Amino acid sequence: MNSVFLLFIWIIILAGFVGWFKFKLPIWKGRLGERFVNKKLLELDSLHYKVLDDLLLPSIGNTATTQIDHVVVSNYGIFCIETKDYAGWIFGDTQQEYWTQVIYRTKNRFYNPLRQNYAHTKAIEILIKPLFPNILIIPFIIFPSAKKLKISGTDSVGNGTDTVSKIRSYRNFVLSDVDRDKIYEILLKADIKGDEARKSHLMSARAIKGGNPNV
Repeated sequence: MNSVFLLFIWIIILAGFVGWFKFKLPIWKGRLGERFVNKKLLELDSLHYKVLDDLLLPSIGNTATTQIDHVVVSNYGIFCIETKDYAGWIFGDTQQEYWTQVIYRTKNRFYNPLRQNYAHTKAIEILIKPLFPNILIIPFIIFPSAKKLKISGTDSVGNGTDTVSKIRSYRNFVLSDVDRDKIYEILLKADIKGDEARKSHLMSARAIKGGNPNV
């Protein structure tokens, strides 16, 4: 009887560990992808580009928060970057609500990251438009681990290397060094710090995803 009970306990522990691992794996993968992208962005000339990572900003109406993977503040504009560390082939269109990840015969849908990143650009606008009403915020989506990208209707989706090249292709000065640094400081100061705020944001994000498993 004791041996059966112990086996039952070990099964519960193992099941708990498997569940915890499945829960953590996407988070770990996402962080690895973001670190890879950060390294690619740091290849940009530090004299003209400043990189911010993992910003938690007030959302529209200050009723929620939005988490932004990377923001590049430069003399040539502001670049708002969302990282999706998905493997396989990625199919999508700018007008579609969901895109598709294909790995062999397995297909998974996920929410169009262009729409997600739009909310990020609006959060940045709220902070800087009062001082810089005409500043351009350029969105990019990076898939660092994708084997193939089949995205129609936009050229703002790519891997880390080609996205850095696209950022470098913007060569018109639109911000002085002083204004560039001012925007950088505005975003840096607006970044919401503290574990509780981060936990609250994660809980809200998971609740939204829980309402639709395909998000």
